[in-house]
Amino acid sequence: MGGKKKPTLSQLAKKAEKEKAQQAQKGKKEVKKEEAPAKRTVQALDEKVFQAIAREVVGMRVVTPYEVATKYGIKMSVAFKVLRSLRERGDLVLVAKGHRTEVYIPARGG
Repeated sequence: MGGKKKPTLSQLAKKAEKEKAQQAQKGKKEVKKEEAPAKRTVQALDEKVFQAIAREVVGMRVVTPYEVATKYGIKMSVAFKVLRSLRERGDLVLVAKGHRTEVYIPARGG
């Protein structure tokens, strides 16, 4: 008996303009995507990057996995593993550990 009410002419015109604008925006985004290469994250870590992180971390006041992941373009899980291995090696000291993150400071011992 009822049914969906049909839109008015002005509503149809507004909808058509909106879709046209979205299509134009899509075209612009696609062009930009092609020009800029996508940021890639490293899933596996080679020894050279590990040594670079180890040298850099010693000079920082506080070290978190997020800082390491963003600076070196690696995944968060890899950053956690790197920092944990540096802690086991004795280069870092775990200061605070929460559900989602860990905070380290460099070991100052000789």
